[in-house]
Amino acid sequence: MFEYSEFNIAPWGWEITVYFFLIGTAAMTFVYAAAPAVFGNVFGGVARSMEPFQKIGMLAALVLLMISGPLLIIDLGVPERFLYPILYFHWTSPLSWGALFLPLFGLCIVGFLAALWTNRPGLLKPIGILGMLLSLSMPLYTGLDLMVHQTRELWNNPTIPVLFVILSVNSGTALVSLVQLVRGQFDARTHEFLHWFLFVALGTTLALFLGELVTLMYGSEELQQAWTIINSQFAVQFWLLTFLLGILLPMLLMILTHFRPNPVLFTLAAVLAAVGAYFFRTVLIVVGQLTQIYF
Repeated sequence: MFEYSEFNIAPWGWEITVYFFLIGTAAMTFVYAAAPAVFGNVFGGVARSMEPFQKIGMLAALVLLMISGPLLIIDLGVPERFLYPILYFHWTSPLSWGALFLPLFGLCIVGFLAALWTNRPGLLKPIGILGMLLSLSMPLYTGLDLMVHQTRELWNNPTIPVLFVILSVNSGTALVSLVQLVRGQFDARTHEFLHWFLFVALGTTLALFLGELVTLMYGSEELQQAWTIINSQFAVQFWLLTFLLGILLPMLLMILTHFRPNPVLFTLAAVLAAVGAYFFRTVLIVVGQLTQIYF
């Protein structure tokens, strides 16, 4: 099938894959930290279990954001290029919107922290709502950045932005559960709150993974070429680290912790889901750059 295939290089390296992972984790960490202020007594007040996480969660989101920014600038090669999408703003470009939303997201984190430290609870809800909307835009725009590439069939898929949002839930939940476990504040209410998010996210990840699998197996020649590359060069990342350790094993642990809540097992499930989220993104980003068929 691939007698006339010419493989491309992958100019987007590890910096972009790590950036996508960290920015999504920062986004979901903000959502968890702001949940008590935004949702309050909604859903039985279960979101209030995140109140002890608010300050440290916002600080963690800020640190992740401060790491993510330089990674993006390093990948661009010329630092000034980071300003181009803003200075030459294009309304239909996800990159332009992402470059605009990124600093605004940072301002929301700083604003929320300032409101916490100055004891101004009235500001927490509006800043939290705005920050949550910007949080959603972080993984969404990274997925849209891939989806708009019409010449790369592995990326040109409307499920990619949704997948990146869901993968951010996995990694964000891992960070929250790990921090709360280390701090000794992972109680039953925390488990109830986080369990619902991670269980839904893992189920959705599995559905999207299977959908991607069918597309790769029965899609166009380029997608079948991607399928060949995955199974020859990225089999460990795709099958072991993403599917088995990153989806199936965490789902099994989630079922166990549903009947017998265990903070350690839940945190292990969340960390494994985060590992799967990282490698799922990595395979899609790298393999999407390698495929190209010439006739």
